[in-house]
Amino acid sequence: MGGYGSGPAGWNSKLTVEDCTTLKIEKLFRDKLVGFWKGRGSLVWRNVETGEECGSVGYRLDTDFENWITMTLDYTVTNRDGEKTKIKEPIHLTSTQPNYGGKRWWFLCPLTKQGRLCKRRVGRLYLPSGGFNFGCRHCYDLTYTSCQDSHKFDSFFGQMAARFGCSPKEVKSFL
Repeated sequence: MGGYGSGPAGWNSKLTVEDCTTLKIEKLFRDKLVGFWKGRGSLVWRNVETGEECGSVGYRLDTDFENWITMTLDYTVTNRDGEKTKIKEPIHLTSTQPNYGGKRWWFLCPLTKQGRLCKRRVGRLYLPSGGFNFGCRHCYDLTYTSCQDSHKFDSFFGQMAARFGCSPKEVKSFL
């Protein structure tokens, strides 16, 4: 019994991006963790509140110095039974030329959905709890907490509107 999404508060809840480990392209370049070179390194995620390390991955970069970079992630995922699975995941990066000059880098989503490689150009990739590979929010059907919160009281507004003979929009306007 129970589990993710069970119970009255979570019956219609989707997994949110805030619940996932996030890989951000702008942070990789801003922190000079990736660039126009070949190399190796590691990325560490820390709990914002405690500063404790909560995850890490190793990476290797291969590049043609012009148009693309392949970042191969090397990490271990532990499932609910405690079984560990080693993952080696290549993620391609590509660039575009903004009108204002320079170069903007993107991840190409490495997931396959409905038998087709996604390859969506995105600035962030997510690894949900229990997931094995990083992917875009579209492939994982992720939403944002703020989107879920914005409709949290729709049922209540509907009930109040029915009771007072007006529309839910009118009930909201009184608040």
